[in-house]
Amino acid sequence: MKKIYTLVIGLLATGMSFAQQSFILSHIDHRGFVNISGGVSIPVKSLMQGDPTAPSDITALRGTSMQISGGYRLTRRVGVMGSFTNCLNATGTQKLVSNIQISHPGGNWASTGGTWNCSHFVAGPYITFKAGIWMFDARVTGGYSWIQRPTTELKGNFYDVPLSIKTTQSRNGSFTVGSGASVRCKITRNFALALHADYVSTKASFNDLTSTLTIGKDQGDERIREVHPIGSLNLTGGLSLLF
Repeated sequence: MKKIYTLVIGLLATGMSFAQQSFILSHIDHRGFVNISGGVSIPVKSLMQGDPTAPSDITALRGTSMQISGGYRLTRRVGVMGSFTNCLNATGTQKLVSNIQISHPGGNWASTGGTWNCSHFVAGPYITFKAGIWMFDARVTGGYSWIQRPTTELKGNFYDVPLSIKTTQSRNGSFTVGSGASVRCKITRNFALALHADYVSTKASFNDLTSTLTIGKDQGDERIREVHPIGSLNLTGGLSLLF
């Protein structure tokens, strides 16, 4: 019986200590934050419209995302923030194979692609709400992106003649819009665990791509242009420094 009493008293003491700590943390007012987080990058539909005169047959697949962000609350609810996000996504090249199978039936084709490397720097206003040790933020953002289109290669044999089409890697910048939301839970006076969801949309134009066609021992280069409307949903989690 004494063991039961000791256990109950211990649980009550722990609960009271946790409640007291939560009460203290909920009444500490922090105006600023710095977030470091990592997670997944999911390609989604972009708000931008593509250029029908410069289509592309490659896409981005699910990848990874790393983000650093910071903000400062100017009033009771409203503040300004900025973030830098880097996403690495594998390349989907199946459409390259599908299209050449339609235009050149009878061949045996395979395709490869590098990695999309997309960096987004955005800033904008945010609004925040508090509920005890929990904090909820919502934001709209705008800024600039640097998009690296990966190298792609299509290989095959057309009537026993080796054929390959290789398109170079290229990097370009474009304006970006987005929005996002965060949930934070305070764990100490100056740190919180955080989850973030951010949507970014941009349109990258590549006007200096070189496509090299090799048929047997013959080779020729062609300048091509591609336009990629890019939409990305980045789901990340990490640690927040509160100040």
